[in-house]
Amino acid sequence: MNKPLPYSFMHGAGNIFCVIDNRELHLSIETLSEFIVSGLTIDFKVDGLIALCESETYDMEVDFFNPDGSFGAMCGNGARCAVKYYVQYFLNPIPHYGDVFFSMAGTEYEAEYVDFGNHVTMYFPETQSISHITLPNSLQAFYIENGADHVVIDAMQCVENEEDFDRFDLHTFAEPIRHLATFPRGANVNLVFPKQENRLRIRTFERGVERETAACGTGALAVGYAYVSQSGSEAMSGGPYEYPIEIEVISGEILHVNALRRDKMISLSGPAEFLDEQEAQQLFLTNKKRMK
Repeated sequence: MNKPLPYSFMHGAGNIFCVIDNRELHLSIETLSEFIVSGLTIDFKVDGLIALCESETYDMEVDFFNPDGSFGAMCGNGARCAVKYYVQYFLNPIPHYGDVFFSMAGTEYEAEYVDFGNHVTMYFPETQSISHITLPNSLQAFYIENGADHVVIDAMQCVENEEDFDRFDLHTFAEPIRHLATFPRGANVNLVFPKQENRLRIRTFERGVERETAACGTGALAVGYAYVSQSGSEAMSGGPYEYPIEIEVISGEILHVNALRRDKMISLSGPAEFLDEQEAQQLFLTNKKRMK
């Protein structure tokens, strides 16, 4: 790359993204992958790169890249940020609410937005793949594929209370699970602390980012789906659980895994906002303190 690329910063429930309008730039997958790995000249880390493109079939095409340059998975909070960007820069005039149809990771998705895109809801098939597994450390878990690969582990197998959950060394615990041969593509690892009244706290170690992140949209979706569909299982504590589920992420934001809007669909809702570089750096530092 001979010159800097124009990009914006956004966050979805605490996940910080770099966003590029690729409609006129027509940057290749290789160029975008190289950019997220080594092209950002900033003093903090982002959770991924989002590139928005024109589409003949949908309102837009969305490409997502992990910080390690890997490409091809769904990112729930990244997708919600892409919808917010679409509302702000693709539409004129900007409507107060509406629907967006787009393609991401080779799959068609629908989202709806309110408040000019500040709050975005994504819709996913309810019939996600889920299986009960026993990990090498003998812990019980669930594996869910919802456009990304997730392992969901009830934290009460590892900790006694919420304070222990906050102090738990997630990186040391999750890294070997993320690389298990059981998951050929790797997996995101979600540790879940059940709270009262359909609220769950999660901490997520994300593949491709290779660290704990302040939030994970598809992780929240996987956790909500697991705790509702497998409520009463020996592998999870508390419950019974039913929609809507509130997912409290490390950033302090709440993601909602909601009741079905239509047959065989579940939804993921939360905030999506633009940031300037200073705001993005401050959010990164705030999130970092929360994860200590």
